[in-house]
Order: sequence, then structure tokens, then C-alpha cells
Amino acid sequence: MIKEKKLYSRALYIFGILAPMLIINVFSTMYVWGILLLGCMALGEWIWQGRIKVLRNREKAFTAVVITWVISYVICALRMPAQWKNGIVTSFIQLCFLIIVYIFFDSKNRIGYLVYYIKGVYISAVIQMIWGYAQFLFDMLGMDLNSLVFKDILHMMGEYTTQYQFGRLKVSGMCWNAGNLAPLVTFGYIYSNNMYLKGAFLILGFVSGSRTLMLGLMVCVILQFMLAKNRRRMRLTSKKLVFGLLGTGVLFVVIVKYGNAIVEKVIEISDLLNLKERVKTEGSANTHLYYLTSIPAVTRKNDLLSNLFGYGPGCSGYPQSVLMNFYPDLEKWSIECDYVNQLWSYGYIGFVVYYYWYIKNAVRTFKLDKRYVVLMLTFMFEGILYNITFNWVFFLLIAIFLLGKNKINIFATAMNGKEE
Repeated sequence: MIKEKKLYSRALYIFGILAPMLIINVFSTMYVWGILLLGCMALGEWIWQGRIKVLRNREKAFTAVVITWVISYVICALRMPAQWKNGIVTSFIQLCFLIIVYIFFDSKNRIGYLVYYIKGVYISAVIQMIWGYAQFLFDMLGMDLNSLVFKDILHMMGEYTTQYQFGRLKVSGMCWNAGNLAPLVTFGYIYSNNMYLKGAFLILGFVSGSRTLMLGLMVCVILQFMLAKNRRRMRLTSKKLVFGLLGTGVLFVVIVKYGNAIVEKVIEISDLLNLKERVKTEGSANTHLYYLTSIPAVTRKNDLLSNLFGYGPGCSGYPQSVLMNFYPDLEKWSIECDYVNQLWSYGYIGFVVYYYWYIKNAVRTFKLDKRYVVLMLTFMFEGILYNITFNWVFFLLIAIFLLGKNKINIFATAMNGKEE
């Protein structure tokens, strides 16, 4: 029993650390290798026991989600053009292994192991936060950290390793897309009990260049303030005084030395947060708004089956390319908005079933800790601005919901910047 606990807890812990590091690619991402390994461990355990124990009280809402997804996979395989079927088999295998892992850990004697995945994701958030600051510093020196490490040295990536917009760096951590950092930094900020790490997460968010992350953290802070029970004045201790004076000194030196660069960054942040002007002048912001406003038009042009069950995973861009003549030359792409991506991938039925499962479980966690309210509402807000539900985020939601169903509060086991 002790060996089993160490095996599963360590596997989930390492999985949590590596899964959000999408840029680490050894024939595939670390999430894919992790979910396959966990699935094989589960299958091995069942074979050793000689039986598969499936609980009768399994959540019906998640079962309904899986059924709608399988229908969409079948529709994609039978109806979609060849280029839109690319990767469908691999994706379906991943889904099968995810279901195996879900069933395996959804039992009273194993459910607690999922806490280690949560802790692993938090460690990944800390690591990538530090990496994000390193990206920022390297960029000031005229170098691309991700290209240097993951392209030139490790040869894991091709040309696209870092995201730039209008010639400006968008801090992305260990990923080629800044969108991956939004849910990760948000989670790290909310989960951490360390005020200095919280400050570091917050500052990175506002210098990252990612509007999704900046606005998400603003919503996060506002919600925390609204839900705070005690707004008493903070006591000044000698430790806080020393750190405060040290921080003030460092800030003064940085302002003197890099004053012009700081002013430029403040102007850049202000420009990014000017949403009304951005929608008018910036193609990206205008496009994201179009994804939402075009829903009625796409619905009218879809056939009945596509409206009900969508076009299949990773194919949410199909109706835009084919029906709306928007990005018609792209072979296969997904819409960069959680809600619209879910809608056109799995249809109206899949959309309703998925968000019923999501909201039902999110509300259940609210009773355990108010920080769940902040986390879930912020994630849902960020999902409007970008497609943030990466594979590792979806597994994070599964872990949180399964633990919440068993009244295990992840924030009660939160770290203070180091492993417990």
C-alpha cells in the first residue's frame, strides 16, 4: 500500500509539473506521455487484480459529456474532409486513456492522489513564472530564450518557439503561445499562500503582454477583494519592514537604470487594456469579437447534425473557413475562444452538456472554499478572451471536481512555495 501510494503520488506530481510545459516535445507533448503512462498503470493494476471496479455512483454528467464527444468524433471521421481528420485517431486514443485514468482515480482509496497533480501544476506555475521573467530579461538583451534553449540547443521545436505581436514579446513561459500562461499564472496566484510569490505572479501578468492574463488577474483581484471577510489593516512586522525597504531600494535602482524602458512598458500595458480602441484598430481583438458575433450566422448556415453535435474536436474553425470564407486557406484550426470552440466542435448539445457538468461541479466546490469561486469565475472569464482549456487544464478541472465531490479542499493542502 505504501509503495502504491508513492508510485501514484509521484507519477501524478511529475505529470502536473511537466504537462503544462508544452514546449518540451519528445515525439509528443508531456501531457500525452503522462496520460498514456497513467492509463497503462491503471490497466496494469486492473489486470493484476483480475477485475475492473467501476463505481455505480459514477457521475452521469461526465458520462454524458463523453458520449457527446464520441458522437462528434464519429461525425468527424465520417463526414469531414481528409485535412480536417488529421490527428483524429491520436486524439481519440488520448480520450480513451483519459477516461481510463478518470475511472481509476474516481474511487475512495485513490481519489486523494489527485492532490499531487494539483501540487505539480503549482510547481510548474512557479517554474514558468521564473522562466517568464528570464524571457523578459533575455528579450531586453536582444535574445529569444525559448529559441536559444528549445530550438538551437535541444532541437525540440521548429521556427515558432516564442510569441511576438507587433514586434513586442508576449511572455509565454515554456510554450510557444502566451495563452498557455494565462490559466497557469492565474492558478499559481490563487493557489499560493506566499505573499511574495503572489506578488511575483501578479507583476509577471502585467508585464507579460498578454491581454487575457492581465484582464484575468484583474478580475481575480477584484473577486478576492469582494469575497474577503477581513479587510483589516496589515500588521507591520520587522520581516515585512526589511523586505519592504529592500524591495523599495531595488525598485529605485531599476527605475533609475531602466526608466525609459519602464515608461514604454506602462504605455504598452495601457494600450493593451484599451479594449474599445483595440477592437477598432487591432485585427486580433476584432477577430475574437467576430467569433462571438458570428454565432447566429454560422448557426443558420449549418445543417441540423452540425448544429446538434458539431464538426469534431479541433475542427471548430471549419464553419468559419468553409461557410463564412474566414481564413479559407488554413487546413485545420481551432477558434481561440473556449465557448465558441466548444460550440462548433461538439454542437449545441455537446456545449450544453459540457457546461452543465462544468458549472454543476464548480458550484459544488464553492461550498468548500471561496477561492474556488475566484478560480472558476476567472477561468470562465479568460475563456471568453482565449481558448485556455488546454489538455492539462481540463485534467486540472477533472482533478478539482473529483476532489470536490469527496469534500477534499485543494487550498487546505496548498504549498507555500515549496514541497510539503
